[in-house]
Amino acid sequence: MKLLLENWRKFLNEMEEPITTLRIFDFDETIAHTRSETRVKAPDGTEATLRGQKEFEAYMSQAAAKEGIDIFDPVSALREIGYEIDLSDFSIVKDPEEITIITDIMRAFPPDSKTYIMTARRGGSLGPILDYLKEIEIDHHQVRPIATHGESKGDTIAHMIGQKIMPDGKSNISRIEYYEDSQKNIDDVLRKVCENPELDEIKPVDFELIINKVINNEGQYNIQQIECRYPN
Repeated sequence: MKLLLENWRKFLNEMEEPITTLRIFDFDETIAHTRSETRVKAPDGTEATLRGQKEFEAYMSQAAAKEGIDIFDPVSALREIGYEIDLSDFSIVKDPEEITIITDIMRAFPPDSKTYIMTARRGGSLGPILDYLKEIEIDHHQVRPIATHGESKGDTIAHMIGQKIMPDGKSNISRIEYYEDSQKNIDDVLRKVCENPELDEIKPVDFELIINKVINNEGQYNIQQIECRYPN
């Protein structure tokens, strides 16, 4: 949590710089494929080992629906009613395989931009993620990590847009490039950033959100681009 707060303060300070573009990268299945697993034991004694984002999201969605829980991230609520959810693999970077179609993009640091890793991981995962960037020779000093702890990335990005308002009342952020594999997170960002009327008054007239969905086809990765321009 201390590292998260420190990096959030750095983000606020950096907004004083004349940046116009935020480059935001998810980590798992976007920057790297890892062997991380989530182990779950339900109150009825059934156990499951979830491999990958899709299995995790599907299980959590089904369990939440079964228990009558309707929130973006049901992990804490499920734990409160007796689900044992072991996320310890996500405190490290376990057996990573670099996804070069993304890291090659990440290695370029365009002027007037800032680069972030925004991960849903919890706990002390940010240090190991930065260490991994160093291992694959990405300049980790130019990357700011933010952990959402499973909460809405859309809310976080919308908040970032509103942190620096120029004298004309508009945000200085006119472009966001977002790299993500999770359709749940993509839908959330589209809803909270692209389709959010509360942001309309602060979006620059040339605002654009470019979502790059990372698709894994049996170990072969490609990118599907989704654009949202303002006004919609």
